[in-house]
Amino acid sequence: MVSEIEREGSVFSDKSALDTSGTSRIIGRDDQTQELVRMLLGYKKGLVIPFVSVYGRSGCGKSAVVRFVCESLDDVECCFVNLRKAKTVFGCANLVLAELGEPNMKNAQGIGLAMEKIGDAVAKSLGESERKKLFVLVLDEIDALFSDTRGNPSDFIYNLVVLEERLREKGHMMCVVGISNNVMTEFDLDDRVRSRIGSSEIFFEAYSKKDVLGILRDRAKSAFSGKVDPAVLEHCAEMSSSEHGDARRAVDLLRIAAEIAGRKSEHLSKSHVDLASGQLQKDRVDLIVSTASYHFRIAALALARITFLSGEAWHSTSSLYKQYEMILDKESKPLTYRRVSELLVELQNTGIAVSQTASKGRHGYGTQYRLAVSPESIGMAVSPKWWESLRERKEAFETRNSMQRFWRNLGRKNGGLAAMQKRNEETQKSDWRKFSGIDS
Repeated sequence: MVSEIEREGSVFSDKSALDTSGTSRIIGRDDQTQELVRMLLGYKKGLVIPFVSVYGRSGCGKSAVVRFVCESLDDVECCFVNLRKAKTVFGCANLVLAELGEPNMKNAQGIGLAMEKIGDAVAKSLGESERKKLFVLVLDEIDALFSDTRGNPSDFIYNLVVLEERLREKGHMMCVVGISNNVMTEFDLDDRVRSRIGSSEIFFEAYSKKDVLGILRDRAKSAFSGKVDPAVLEHCAEMSSSEHGDARRAVDLLRIAAEIAGRKSEHLSKSHVDLASGQLQKDRVDLIVSTASYHFRIAALALARITFLSGEAWHSTSSLYKQYEMILDKESKPLTYRRVSELLVELQNTGIAVSQTASKGRHGYGTQYRLAVSPESIGMAVSPKWWESLRERKEAFETRNSMQRFWRNLGRKNGGLAAMQKRNEETQKSDWRKFSGIDS
């Protein structure tokens, strides 16, 4: 087995070059890098920006650029925290403490004491180093903070800004960088928090085909033992830029395609890229769903359910909210309409769904969503038993209506048959829309 696998991997010279958790160099993000450096180095002129919002869809280089900038500035001390691991606001505070080398606290001790501990740890870190002048707390995946319906995310952000002010009085400078897939101001933040954090934002647009191709060429030079066909890299870049602009997925696509070619002892070609795309789609849905919050999974399931039952592609936010309420566990409190609409935007940011603005006539314009993957993949990833039950119910419903149409039409005169069939089809369509939850 070992010899066979080593033979399959002979196409690679340094497979670590295709590791999406790291980066060889920053490509296509000069403007964002320069803007972040400008914001952070403002402290040298007496201006410390309390909160920098870095946002853009997944895989567009946000975390890589922030980490690169913070690690490249000699006078900046950086603490990088991924909040996706936390389920509550207090859990986020404990994650920050853990990254700072401090022990976790219990909920009963309160968020106020947790903030004091964070402040002491920051002051200690800056006090121990003569070169470090600015402490940057990077909160990656800050979207997770707003999935806690019981806690108060606004208070958490507010306490961090107050903490910065207290540290400044003691001669220590601190800045918080929030990385998210959405604009911070779209979340339910109090006015007092919005006023304090200001509007220092850096937007990362999706990678263009040119940028993705540059990243793939850079990685391919180190990763493969031989020269890769330029058409293969072009095909990877074309698929990635047209679907999502996700650089990580483009690199994964190239790696999996090469692994498939190695197993078949074939030269890497575009057909291997197509096979890798199908495999990645399934793996990506499983990964996103497994790490997402409960309400995010229900929002995804709502879009999958209505698409599967109705056979229609595009669905309005209001229709999806009805589906969300239908599927939600009776013991769970439903989120607000606004929060569910934000989850749908997150769904789009992950590449699972796409959106469009559609006219509602005299009611103005509204956003509609369509799945970018199969409903089956979402349903099986979220709840296989529930999805199987839904599929059986759909088959039973279709069988029942087919039998009803058969018996109604049996024995009818040919003259009234067409009209009868039309009425039956309209009745079935109405019944089906009610069954699907499209019509209340």
